[in-house]
Amino acid sequence: MINPARFDAQYAKVGGVFRTTVLLQKRLRELNRGAKRLVEENPKNPIELVLVEVGADRIELVTDNDANRDRQRTEVERMTPGQPAGTVIPEHISDQELESRILSALRKDS
Repeated sequence: MINPARFDAQYAKVGGVFRTTVLLQKRLRELNRGAKRLVEENPKNPIELVLVEVGADRIELVTDNDANRDRQRTEVERMTPGQPAGTVIPEHISDQELESRILSALRKDS
């Protein structure tokens, strides 16, 4: 069992309970999909692994805004060599249209 006091330190570091929970969920999803570990330690529990990664400043929750999207896209492309080039998305597109395009592309890949 993970010591609850350990979560308190993470809450302070990440910026609150909600942000910590979102970060844990996103990183656990990445690990389940085959992402590499970012630290040498090998805890039994994947949640403990994510807490170690946060404590080692290996991961952070990045706010989704225009300034960070290019940085995130570049990082993803660097981490996934050999993948198809990204799609250029017009600036003035509705969320509904964007979601429709994404779902259409996912159906083509399946």
